[in-house]
Amino acid sequence: PSLEVLLLCVSGSIKGLIPGKTYIFRIQAETRVGYGPEAIWKEKMPILAPPRPSSQVVPTEVCRSSTTIQIRFRRNYFSDVNGGVIAYTVIVAEDDTKNASGLEMPSWRDVQAYSTWPPYQVMEPYNPFKNSSIEDLTVGEENCEGIPAGYCNGPLKPGTTYRVKIRAFTTPDKFTDTYYSFPITTDNDNTALVVGLGIPVVMLIVLLLTVVLIRRRKHLARRTTENRASDNMSLPDSIIETSRPVHLEKFAEHYRLMSADSDFRFSEEFEELKHVGRDQPCTAADLPCNRPKNRFTNILPYDHSRFKLQPVDDEEGSDYINANYVPGYNSPREFIVTQGPLHSTRDDFWRMCWESNSRAIIMLTRCIEKGREKCDHYWPYDTLRVFYGDISVTILNECHYPDWSITEMVMCRGEQNRVIRHFHFTTWPDFGVPNPPQTLVRFVRAFREKVPGDQRPIVVHCSAGVGRSGTLIALDRILQQLHTSDVVDIYGIVWQMRKERVWMVQTEQQYICIHQCLLAVLEGNEGNGNTREIHHNQGFEDDEGIAESGM
Repeated sequence: PSLEVLLLCVSGSIKGLIPGKTYIFRIQAETRVGYGPEAIWKEKMPILAPPRPSSQVVPTEVCRSSTTIQIRFRRNYFSDVNGGVIAYTVIVAEDDTKNASGLEMPSWRDVQAYSTWPPYQVMEPYNPFKNSSIEDLTVGEENCEGIPAGYCNGPLKPGTTYRVKIRAFTTPDKFTDTYYSFPITTDNDNTALVVGLGIPVVMLIVLLLTVVLIRRRKHLARRTTENRASDNMSLPDSIIETSRPVHLEKFAEHYRLMSADSDFRFSEEFEELKHVGRDQPCTAADLPCNRPKNRFTNILPYDHSRFKLQPVDDEEGSDYINANYVPGYNSPREFIVTQGPLHSTRDDFWRMCWESNSRAIIMLTRCIEKGREKCDHYWPYDTLRVFYGDISVTILNECHYPDWSITEMVMCRGEQNRVIRHFHFTTWPDFGVPNPPQTLVRFVRAFREKVPGDQRPIVVHCSAGVGRSGTLIALDRILQQLHTSDVVDIYGIVWQMRKERVWMVQTEQQYICIHQCLLAVLEGNEGNGNTREIHHNQGFEDDEGIAESGM
């Protein structure tokens, strides 16, 4: 399109341009003598999130069962005026008062720990409208037991009321939700009724058998009582519940037994950790002023161990950050474990680093994984000073290795300067654990070479601040303990961490990985050679005016 303007006009509007397309504008001025030189301007039209549909445009119920709901939604729910919609997903909520506006939503597995499910995402975004304009989707139709980690369309609870909304994406990180649907209640499970009718018959049979077996039952009861008394004398209940030590010389055989039958014993042991610590309150995290500061609605810090920022002018919630103290080998408060900072909380993150007097940050996620934001890029991109609230951060130098990078930065607040090191492990896969696991062992050793076990807390985060972070801390404790003890207690270490922060070591695969790392170390398969440095970027010369730089 072209535009002619009058002599005195210096601006004009061109409407109807398509988001995401690149346009070239050629501009010339004309006088009585003729046209002047041509100016060329190239501009790509921005893609924005879709406009939000009206409150009447919501998914509708098609049918339902005791564990599923079939919903219907249409392509014309969202306009393409801000860019074409490339994918859709579905959000389901039993408690629709909880925050559901984040890009990274909990999965079906994540909400199983709650009696009332907060909003969760049913599946990975997809595009159902290639050959039709209507989509009927059944929520709750998958069996998630055999499906790897990630989103899973698991069964709903019988006799429970849910609301559903549709999320549309124009880019992987730009999206808009419809309003929630009208309440939809799954059918009641009639299994209990069938069982109830059969109970009288079963009771009659049991009564007859009881008369015949009563003497034998009494005899067995006496023997069982004697055995239990003997067991309790040899091993107290508290040890059974919280600690399972293994001698290092027997660890290889222990690992073989645990991993037999498709890791059956690992599964049993990890399942016993499921409810550790879950009865502890998270009151501060659930205050209305603090809810937007949580990356995930279901990963909240316990009140008793949360890190408290210095309050700002008595502002409500100004002492809150999603972080907990977690014990390490050297101190019960050796680590501060936190979520990957949001863009809106990165100032609080640097306040925490400063107020805790921390000199090391360990980052175990990339900022973007699988097209989704896992963590804000909360540190400077280059050597220019950047302010985060009243704290400035400047990169001094960076060293890049095949699986991690180490960046030395200086924090300044007022007249005070402190050096802090940033250890970034960059090859943890989107799902699963590092392969080979020895990579993680080498990273822990590289980090411990530069960070001694003093009393300054070490800040550790991944995305949620539970799974990868817990795995690293457990391995760090084990590697240090090897120098002083011939016994290792991985179960006990995870149990202790889960009393301080929810879901530390989040998956069974991570729990097994800790065992694999230790086995590799004990068998001498650590591969602990010199790590090849790829790139070194000296941002600044060593600043002798910076105390405690360690440079």
